[in-house]
Amino acid sequence: MQATVRSPWVFLFRIIGMLCLSSVVSLVWLLYSTPTQPGSGAWQQALYHADFLKQVIPDDLDATLPDHIAPDGPVGQWEIVELPYTDRFSPPAFPSPDDQKFRTTTWYRFVIAPPAQAEADGPRTGFYLPSWKAEGRLALYQNGVLVWCSQNGSTGQEAGYPLLVQLPFSGSSMVMVRIDMATGGQGAITTARVGDYDALSWRYRVRWTLLYVLPAAIAVILLSSSVMLSVLSNGRNLDRLCQYLVGGIVFYTLYALFFLGRGYFTYAPQSWIGWGAVNALCWLITAVWLFCCDIADVKFFWLKRLWIGGVVLGSIVTLPVFCPHDWLPIFSMCLYAYCCMAPFPMLRSLIRRLWHRGSRAGLLLIVFNLLLLPGLIHDAALSYDRIGINHIYLTPYLTPLVLFICLYLLSIRYADTIHADKQATEQLQSRFELQESALRESYDRLRQVEQRDLLSAERQRLMRDMHDGLGSTLTGAIHMTNGDTPNAVLRQTLQDCLYDLKITVDSLESADADLLVLLANLRYRLAPRFQAHGMTLEWSVRTVPPLVWLTPSAALHILRILQEVIANIIKHAGADHIRIATAADRQAVVVFVEDNGNGFVANRQTGGGRGLHNIRWRAQAINSRAHWSSLAKGTRFTLWMPIQQPDGAVTTLSPGMSVSAMKSL
Repeated sequence: MQATVRSPWVFLFRIIGMLCLSSVVSLVWLLYSTPTQPGSGAWQQALYHADFLKQVIPDDLDATLPDHIAPDGPVGQWEIVELPYTDRFSPPAFPSPDDQKFRTTTWYRFVIAPPAQAEADGPRTGFYLPSWKAEGRLALYQNGVLVWCSQNGSTGQEAGYPLLVQLPFSGSSMVMVRIDMATGGQGAITTARVGDYDALSWRYRVRWTLLYVLPAAIAVILLSSSVMLSVLSNGRNLDRLCQYLVGGIVFYTLYALFFLGRGYFTYAPQSWIGWGAVNALCWLITAVWLFCCDIADVKFFWLKRLWIGGVVLGSIVTLPVFCPHDWLPIFSMCLYAYCCMAPFPMLRSLIRRLWHRGSRAGLLLIVFNLLLLPGLIHDAALSYDRIGINHIYLTPYLTPLVLFICLYLLSIRYADTIHADKQATEQLQSRFELQESALRESYDRLRQVEQRDLLSAERQRLMRDMHDGLGSTLTGAIHMTNGDTPNAVLRQTLQDCLYDLKITVDSLESADADLLVLLANLRYRLAPRFQAHGMTLEWSVRTVPPLVWLTPSAALHILRILQEVIANIIKHAGADHIRIATAADRQAVVVFVEDNGNGFVANRQTGGGRGLHNIRWRAQAINSRAHWSSLAKGTRFTLWMPIQQPDGAVTTLSPGMSVSAMKSL
């Protein structure tokens, strides 16, 4: 099994998860521990019992509360109850014929007796309720005077909020808590505390922070972390995991907003707020389990579709427009049970797959997902007053642990993906370098073979040319030394051999496709011969387009053609004037050689002698044409050469061959 690659993101999410777990532990300790007294002058009094009175009044819940009542409260049969205490609405046994709206008003009466020293010093006195619930309205009276009242009326619902009220009178007094409930409503309070306001305020702030500020901060951290990780993992095959995780975090944020902050939505119908809280939690559970399936690479196509279809159907059925308000708790419990029981058929496969992969974080995620089930049962029991109101809701704190583990798993997958991409890049780079090296070696071998073949072909060509030209001339000179040949003739023969060798060397010089350079070299070589024979040269060469095919082989063909033509003029024409000119058009470059000799026209039937045959053969080798025509006095030779050659028409030398190498052939 490949070792998991660690990255800074993995350790970051691990630290965040540890902070979240420590926050939950601190929450439990702070909520249920008894703090030390903040100072010697501070006093507190825990109220574990209260006088209780219940009234059923045919009145609207939105009726205005009186500012003053009797100091001892309304007249009635009071009884002592133990706190925390929960009371439900009880409609009258015989409703009125007018079908009036009834409300239930419950009263909790406390007798406050501060110490004599505290009463003498006159510190600020506060009344503190760690938690209270009123599906209606809660009010606080001291000595019959209205001190505080909640904002909600018949459509309001507040639960779990800590309450701290500064009492206007700091001495011995009577404090009463009034809760008004509509039909089907319920109200409850926890154990109360009264004492120094400053000593109680820290309790209020800590409970408020841990119960409401902390879940909101966790939601913000989760949202920012998921967005950041989604941006970083874009294009790395993590899209579906990121979608599940972001969806779960969004649903957790909505759940915290609707469930924990429902008391602040005073203008929104409570039925829609309850529907949003229930369905946000159900979709949160669904998104987390889908994330588990993808992280374990388990498919379950039909089971997933059945699960998602059931949640969609439950969300539609529980809409307030279809579901009566009294039936919402029943449907909510059914939807919760469906969401919690649906993953059990795939639980065995998930655990086995994660166990074989050695994913401890994945197994921990399964464990915390399973812990959500008792947490949901506990919260449902707390919501429907099956356990004391002094308990806290566990789902807002268990769910972030699950989401942080999901973030941790996604960060591990992201780190592994980066490592895999890096390894793949390194492997591709290595393979590319190997292929490039092999290709370079193959190219070098092919180049060497091509250069060797070209050198061999050029060597054979030069040997053949020297054998037919220079070799035959030298052979004739050797035969002349054996007879009575005059020295002048022998010297001229040897001079012709030297000229022939120089022309061969000139053909090896780079002309850069410039025909004029080639002709200039020829003029330089033949000028002494013209002077020796008393001939004048008229140079009418003009600029012509470059010949890209003018390789050393082609240049030698051109030089041999012109050399043979000029040699024939010197030997046979009896001319004393030679004119060399050039011309060009869009298709060809033309070289003219004219003389004022006896005149000559090549016999087209016989083709002339060996020299004329060699001229035509060389012209044909460079895809050109040679032609002789008569003038009024003398002969004109025309060499027509195309500007562009067909592919393969002229043999070229390797571009990497140096001039010195060609001269060494």
